[in-house]
Amino acid sequence: MLSLIFAAMIAAPAPQAVQATLQSCAMEGGRWVCRYAVPDIEIVPLPGNDVVADAPAAILGVGSPEAASASGEGAMTPETAAVPPPVERRAVTLDAGILTEREARLVARCADAPWYAVCLPDDRRAARTLKQKQDAFLAVRTTVTARLAAQDCDGAVKAALDGGYLDLASQVRGFCATSTAAAD
Repeated sequence: MLSLIFAAMIAAPAPQAVQATLQSCAMEGGRWVCRYAVPDIEIVPLPGNDVVADAPAAILGVGSPEAASASGEGAMTPETAAVPPPVERRAVTLDAGILTEREARLVARCADAPWYAVCLPDDRRAARTLKQKQDAFLAVRTTVTARLAAQDCDGAVKAALDGGYLDLASQVRGFCATSTAAAD
């Protein structure tokens, strides 16, 4: 099946003669992951095409009509193209939850399943218990987030510790340490 899909991809040319080339495929986490190399493409605006014409001039590589009429040229050079500096953002990774992937699948399949679903009674009970555990974690995480939004780092750490979530408390402490260091 997979070989048929690859053969169809190789046999059918891309609309603009731009094709991604397969770099590698490997089994990762119980799933097939394939990596491709995609060649660089250039977006050329078409007259009357509003979708492409509405794109920012920095992306299209052309100047705005006001800049073109002021300079007398139809396109801006890379030196004159004004590109704003990237916005500095802090990336904080929070737990997606306390359930493993297998447990999350069990909850999705059996926690609120109708009577005719293919779930054993033990699976239903375990899924309901895990769902309650996940809901309790999400409630504590919501409280922690609200306290962080109110600039109450100590209260956020206390809420995480009261819930018994040491990893969340550690993440909150790290977040508060970086935000106070950035403020100084």
